[in-house]
Amino acid sequence: MKKGGKAETRFVPCNGCTLCCQGDAVRLEPEDRDAGYQTEPHPYIPGALMIAHKANGECVYLDERGCSIHDHAPSLCRSADCRSVALRFDFENAMRLHRLGRLDIRVWDKGRKLLEALTPQEKRKKA
Repeated sequence: MKKGGKAETRFVPCNGCTLCCQGDAVRLEPEDRDAGYQTEPHPYIPGALMIAHKANGECVYLDERGCSIHDHAPSLCRSADCRSVALRFDFENAMRLHRLGRLDIRVWDKGRKLLEALTPQEKRKKA
């Protein structure tokens, strides 16, 4: 979600979860290009750049405390919400994307679990 050219930040109950920071493909948006991030070519979008990764597949900015650049992370990181992944894809499509290497099924599953924990009123807001 964007508001005035910047990604809108909303509360996501990560509680220390960093699954979306592992094996991700966070494409840099035009507003992120001059921020000085460590980058590498995006594997699925020709000509696009994404945040670089460590040899183990983690984001280069992920450390033992979590995201080391949280306050000035790229717009796609600031707007990431595993619940939206679980809402967008059913299990079969999530698994298909997982087999293609485009979605970590653990991220989808975490989003599904968080959605299941929502109150009925919160579920109506998400739908």
